[in-house]
Formats: sequence, structure tokens, C-alpha cells
Amino acid sequence: NMEGNDDVQEDLEGILQLLMDVKKNHPHALYSAGMDSTRITNLDSLLAQVRASGEEEKSKTDGSGDESQLHNTTLGTNGSIYETEDDMQIIENTMVPPDDEVEQLLSTIVGHEALKNQVRGIRRTLEIQSSTENGCSQDLPRHLSLVGSSGTGKTLVGKILASIMYKIGAVRSPTVIEAGRKELIDRKSEARTIQKTKKVLDVARGGVLFVDEAYTLLPNIARSRASDHGAAALRELGHSLTSNNGPLIILAGDASDLQTIMMSDVGFKGKFLTKIEFSDPTPQEVARMFFSKIIQRGFVPGDGLTVMYVSQLLVNHTDEEWRMERNGRIANLLFHACRNEIKARLLGRDDQTVHSISPRKVLPPPGSTKLPTMPPEEIVITAEDAQNAIMTGL
Repeated sequence: NMEGNDDVQEDLEGILQLLMDVKKNHPHALYSAGMDSTRITNLDSLLAQVRASGEEEKSKTDGSGDESQLHNTTLGTNGSIYETEDDMQIIENTMVPPDDEVEQLLSTIVGHEALKNQVRGIRRTLEIQSSTENGCSQDLPRHLSLVGSSGTGKTLVGKILASIMYKIGAVRSPTVIEAGRKELIDRKSEARTIQKTKKVLDVARGGVLFVDEAYTLLPNIARSRASDHGAAALRELGHSLTSNNGPLIILAGDASDLQTIMMSDVGFKGKFLTKIEFSDPTPQEVARMFFSKIIQRGFVPGDGLTVMYVSQLLVNHTDEEWRMERNGRIANLLFHACRNEIKARLLGRDDQTVHSISPRKVLPPPGSTKLPTMPPEEIVITAEDAQNAIMTGL
């Protein structure tokens, strides 16, 4: 657990040191983030300004914020920063411009900093291109491939990137079409597959076509040759890659499978110059995904349930090979396992209290306009819930 805290500590101090450099060379940049650079003299005062900025932004949106907490921030005698986990989140939120839709979308992606920087690079390149005399962008790498193991977040990130491409000016239309084998192939004939694929391309024209699990389009001896028309769909996709009016295509899949497609002689070779690689998430990143899912589903983390606590549970009670086989899917498995723990807890694990949570007790009387209220214990995920879920197997 101490080792995990040390990692967070190092990350936090690294970010604070970066902000100190910004304060020294570009103090006006901190004002745009709501920080007063004249009050920053060391890491303590910088962290106080970061927290103040975060609380000010929070109070604008929900009217909350306890000013007394803003000054209770110091470096410990051993140089460690208190509440590092919360501070890291405040810093991350503060550094995301509220009026920048692209950065807001990127902030929803857990980890994958190299990926985010690649997107920023594409954005900057497009901005430079558009500011040139003729605004020509024909030399830009147009299509993208997302490469990584199963469960690393390619599908989720692919959908986010598809939305971002319009916002950064990479495509003319906000249209985003998701397609897989089912949407591109007609089992009845090759001719019908070609027409079906062309129709998808036409609908996505000017926008983005996201093809997930592209490897399923490759021929396979396990399928009947009479109905396996994936090659025809791939050829149509390949033909569209050089069309100025065709959609920007994002392919997602395993490295070896996508390499087979890229090297095939159906029009893909050299057309996907931008490759974004997905590394396996760390236990801490999986824990952050788990917390994101908790918040998105309307649940509340109980006392003691922190990112570092869940991360350490995963390290201590699962092996690396098991984690690598599942990657980001562990967050989803853990969430559903915790929901089962809540149900078991409410039922007392021995069905003795099954009648105590009868719907009749929480429903309003007939004719009432009041909505029923859920008991707090039904939405709070405790540290014990997470521990039991992991210890008993996901």
C-alpha cells in the first residue's frame, strides 16, 4: 500500500513542479485556470491555489465549497503531500479548460496519456495546416488504427475519438457510424455484401466510420466459403480510403490481426499512417475505471473505498496473468460483483431479512405524487463490499 501511495506522491509532485515552471515562465497561464500566481511561492502555496481554484469551480456548479478547508494544506515534515489522491483529481479537473470540448472528452479517458498527446498532436497539426495560405491538408495522415489487447478500452476510446475528429476539424460532418461484420456483410452473396458496405460508407460520408473488431472481416476456414464475404467488405473499405469524399475510417483490433489487414493487397497499405497503441491498464488505472463506473451508475463510494485501496486489493489478490487476460473489463466485473455484495448484505446473506426490503415498504401510498426513496445502503459501495467481491473471485 505504501508503494502505491509513493507512486501517487511522485506523480503529484511532478505535476506541481511542472506548474511551478509554468508560473515562472508563463504566470498569465495560471490566471486562466483561476490561480493567483502572485500568491505562489512554493509547492505548499501552489497546492493551496490549485485547491482554491477547484473549490471555486465546484461552487459555481453546485453552490458548495467550504473555504475553511482551502487553507488546511501543507507539506508534511517528510515532504509528503496530504490527501494526494484527492489533490491529483482536483489538479486534473482544474487543468481541463471548461470551454474546450476536446479536452473535456479526453478527460473522460482513464490513463492512455500517450494516446491523448497523439490526439493533441493531430489537432495542432490541423490548426497549423488551416492557418497556412492554401489551408491544404492532403498530406495529413487521414485514417486511424487503434491497436491493443482485448479489454484495453479500444471500443470506448474509438467512440470518443470519432466525436473528437469533427471538433478538431479532421472531418466536415459530425456523423459517426459504428459498423462491424453484421453491418457490412450479407451472407447471401458477395454482390449484396458490396452493396451493403457501400451503403454504410455512403451514410458515413464526410464523417467518421468506426469499424470495431475489424479482424472479424478476415476470411476464416471455420466459416462456409459460400457465406464468408468479409474480403469483399474489406475491398470496398480499402477503395474508399483514397476518396476525398469518403469517411475518415477508424479501425480497432489486435495488433497481429490489424497488421494482416494493413499488409493485404486490398487498398489498406500505407493509408493508416496514424497508429494508436493501447497498453494494458495498471491496477491503479483499473481502479479509476471502477470508480468512474460507480459515479456514472449513480452509486456512492463508502468510507475507506479509495482508488489506492482497490488498486492494492487487485495487486494482492489477483495474479498478473489473470489481469492481463481481462484488462479494463475487470472494472466492470468488480462493479457487478459489488452490486451482488450489496444485495447479499441487504438480504442478510441468510434470507432472514428478505421481507424487510419488501417494495411495499418503500413505495408511497396509492394516489401519492411523491417518488419512492431508496435507502442509502442500497447505493453505497463499501470497502468491505469491494474486498469480498475480489476475495471471492470476480
